[in-house]
Amino acid sequence: MAKPNLSKAFAVGLLVTVCTAAFLVAFTFFRKGGYGAKDSYVVHAFFVDATGLTWKSRVQIAGIQVGEVERIVLEGQRARLDLRIRNEIDFRADGCLYKRFPSALLPDALLDAVPGTAAGPSLRDLPQAQREVKCVSEGASIAKLMESLGKISTDISGLSSELSDTLRGERSSIKAIIENLTRTTANLDRLVADNSGKLSRILDNAEQVSGVASEVMTADRERYRTIARNVEEASQKLNRVLGSVEQIVGSEEGSLKEAVTGAKTALDKLNRSLDDVQKTTAMVAEGKGLAGKLLADERLGERFSATLDGVSSYVDRLVKLQLQVEIRSEWLLSQRGAKTYAGLRLLPRPDKYYIFEVVNDPRGASTQTVEVSTTQTGGGAPQTTTTTKQVYDERLRFSLQFAKRYGPMTFRVGVIESSGGFGADLHLLDDSLQLSMNLYQFSRPTTDWPRGKLFANYRFLRYFYATVGTDDVFNSWRSGHYPGGPSFSVGRDVFFGGGIAFTDDDLKTLFLVGGSSIGAATSSGSGVR
Repeated sequence: MAKPNLSKAFAVGLLVTVCTAAFLVAFTFFRKGGYGAKDSYVVHAFFVDATGLTWKSRVQIAGIQVGEVERIVLEGQRARLDLRIRNEIDFRADGCLYKRFPSALLPDALLDAVPGTAAGPSLRDLPQAQREVKCVSEGASIAKLMESLGKISTDISGLSSELSDTLRGERSSIKAIIENLTRTTANLDRLVADNSGKLSRILDNAEQVSGVASEVMTADRERYRTIARNVEEASQKLNRVLGSVEQIVGSEEGSLKEAVTGAKTALDKLNRSLDDVQKTTAMVAEGKGLAGKLLADERLGERFSATLDGVSSYVDRLVKLQLQVEIRSEWLLSQRGAKTYAGLRLLPRPDKYYIFEVVNDPRGASTQTVEVSTTQTGGGAPQTTTTTKQVYDERLRFSLQFAKRYGPMTFRVGVIESSGGFGADLHLLDDSLQLSMNLYQFSRPTTDWPRGKLFANYRFLRYFYATVGTDDVFNSWRSGHYPGGPSFSVGRDVFFGGGIAFTDDDLKTLFLVGGSSIGAATSSGSGVR
């Protein structure tokens, strides 16, 4: 019995060593993340302000992610961003990048990309050093907006002061005009008093002129009547014009006064508003209030930024989280029965997910029972009979695994069919073909080797795939086959089957359709009543 145990320990140690070496090779040579060197290429761009952009920041076209930020370094006074773009996106030299903040509350930014036109050379075909996107646009930050608001406030305050000075200057000018008219009237009175004789002669001459004019008017009376009619028509037109002016300005002097008073009131309100803006700006500059503390206290600002980063990361994980449902059935040739799997996959990221499965195995769990019976006949010695029974208990089993992908390799560890174990998957043909191995049930009463399962899945439609493989490969070399079943040289059993897998987006569609149908049925049932 010592030799099988040594062989079993050597085989398990060898298998663990091989799996560990494969894990280290995959971790060294395969890139972590969603974009690799085979399915993407690198371009770069320079930004004066890279605030909000971090490693793995999205590069998108029309809201769909087409790349990500791979690296951010400082070159001179500018930030150099290396971007990894998917191969199917042909980015041209005349393309543009626009930095945008999706939320006014969160500091995370993303890059909206315009790939360019066919007239520009393709960056993908140029040497990597020449793949520069020169057309970049940077969104305004909160600091720049506050600076612009301060400048606008200063300009409005200056304009208000100039307008107030103008109104005060008009009042002074009107007063001066009235005083000048008073002096002019007094001078005119003195002039009339001093020249009364001359005025008498002027009036005499005017009387003579009036007589001459009367004779002229008598001779040309009809012509002057025509002139009078023309003057009357002109007067009517002037009245209509003055009526229009009254409608615009006001029919009375009080209306104009009210308009001026209203303008003054509006200016006073504007001055008070500008004073409030200046006070608020001063408080922010002194570090008072929530906004002032955020801008003045560096540690508080860093904590607030870290909090926003955490909230952004949490929201981003919730948005990217996907749920995949998988149902699979395998027909076991040796047992002539079906082994059924029903499971869920939680995918917080494309390269990491969690597996939960419920398994119904027709072979059940293998247990051994030993029955000892003692019989005594006549006066002879008692006889002891020992009976060993092999019992297969069919029951449900559970699997709970954590999976991590590195390039085309995925490594899994956890509970496999109610037993500790681990596994690995190799993805080929754009993930259409999957080669997998599971190793679990390291301690069983009827075998010396752990249970190994090799199988392959091929996806031939969007939701459906076919599976084929062999089970318990290590024990086939020693045990042969299950009792009553056929013998296989590749394992203790061979199976084939198929499955279906779909994500939560498909579930949402199904729920919407089902909810609409139930709502329509309920509405029709209410109508019948």
